[in-house]
Amino acid sequence: MFEGLRAKLQKVQTGFAQSIQSGSSEETPLPGKANQTGEEKSPSLLGKVKVLITDREFLIDEKDINEPLFELEMILLENDVALPVTDAIISHIRTELIGKRRKIGEPVDTIVETALKNAILDVLGNGFDLVSYIRGHERPVKILFTGVNGTGKTTTVAKVASYLKKNGFSVVIGAGDTFRAGALEQIDVHARRLGIKIIQHQAGG
Repeated sequence: MFEGLRAKLQKVQTGFAQSIQSGSSEETPLPGKANQTGEEKSPSLLGKVKVLITDREFLIDEKDINEPLFELEMILLENDVALPVTDAIISHIRTELIGKRRKIGEPVDTIVETALKNAILDVLGNGFDLVSYIRGHERPVKILFTGVNGTGKTTTVAKVASYLKKNGFSVVIGAGDTFRAGALEQIDVHARRLGIKIIQHQAGG
């Protein structure tokens, strides 16, 4: 799940970057402003981004960035990102990119990557320090993973267990998904590969 989402976000980043780069590379006179130029192109499936160039700077026009932003919104929603979270990410990117002056020659990959990262960090806040939390609480600390089928719970359990083990904690996995076909076998494989103890019962129990 996460690898697929990461790949799609990379395509969004590349599409934005290509569009911005294409828009800032050529000049077309704009009426009423002799020193301003612009271009309109559709270099990628994510749609066109119109860029106005002013005194070795460029800015991204709002109406032309709506299409790639919509593409990003659909990608997030299709990957089960909550609607309020999706709205917050889109709003942050819109605010950071639209109408902001950028120096010509500034790497467009950096511009887009920074906007995406800042949007996600803004939504997530300062994050959660799991290691500090565990060290500050009475043992054993129990972590429950819940969610609908296909969201990557089992893989996430393995990743968190591996992370905690690397940080010096003694980890035990309790297999609670006893109804999904192959659930016990999947978590058992992860546990054996990681060298982590697992507690499990019979399927359907």
